[in-house]
Amino acid sequence: MKRGSILLLGLPYFGRLLVRDLAGLGWDVRYIDHPGRHVTGWAKVATAATRADIVYLIGSRIDRGSPQDNLLRFRRKPVVIHWVGTDVQIAVDEHRRDNVALRIAERATHWCDAPWLAEELRTAGVKSEYVPLPIPVAEQEPPPLPERFGVLLYYPVDRMARAVFDIDTMLRLPAAFPDVHFTLIPSPPETLPKPLPPNLTARPWVDDMDPLYRETTALVRLTTHDGQSFMAAEALSRGRYVIWTHPMRGSIQASGFEQVSAALRSLVERHRNGGLALNAEGRRAALEQFGGGRPLAELDERLRAMLPG
Repeated sequence: MKRGSILLLGLPYFGRLLVRDLAGLGWDVRYIDHPGRHVTGWAKVATAATRADIVYLIGSRIDRGSPQDNLLRFRRKPVVIHWVGTDVQIAVDEHRRDNVALRIAERATHWCDAPWLAEELRTAGVKSEYVPLPIPVAEQEPPPLPERFGVLLYYPVDRMARAVFDIDTMLRLPAAFPDVHFTLIPSPPETLPKPLPPNLTARPWVDDMDPLYRETTALVRLTTHDGQSFMAAEALSRGRYVIWTHPMRGSIQASGFEQVSAALRSLVERHRNGGLALNAEGRRAALEQFGGGRPLAELDERLRAMLPG
């Protein structure tokens, strides 16, 4: 059924997934990459924004004079901002500098992809609701845990994104567990501090994560600030274990080398003793939250409510 038109802007990974999902429901949806400093690119965005029923930004700025501020200066039709992580941290910093554009804070509809982000945004004067993004969790029967205990680490390539990741702890773990194999994505070896531990493999961007999850027993994600991790939900849905700085049902919350290594040691010992089964609690939690198309159905309902009667 035809819904309406949406212009999607913002973070490419999330945007392209959402284009596929919303188009499948009948939305006329288009994603445009950030035009950078190209005047013609911004003209293209402006034209598309004028025509769209809804402008939907995944991640945003909130400062005065930003492109988002200028967009809301002229646009009267709905604008949605879906906050997803570091963008919230930046918004709070702008609020401390008394540099929040009231047009963005008051006229846009604000959603966030993790419950704790709503409270952070409130401190910046932004009223938001927790609305989960659709995550492609695995609903089919998960493969067994691998015979060799494997740990998956995530450390982005982008310098600004790296600022919230605890790379020091991540790179200490392989030496503490010399018999465990670690895989780090999506940063190639030449972008990491040398020398790398012999039991650590660093790989660039991986398009098909399923084979990698099959080789993984535990995902370790260590951040000082975060939104909802897609990888955490994906790993849990496959019955894998997740050690994450932030709370998520079915995962192990830990931060810093001592806590993280203790959590990992417990899993490794259970594996060696033959007592480590699939993470059934984590899989159940991920599927209850993200399975069955529930987040997409909620998103569709909210967006349809914004269309003119």
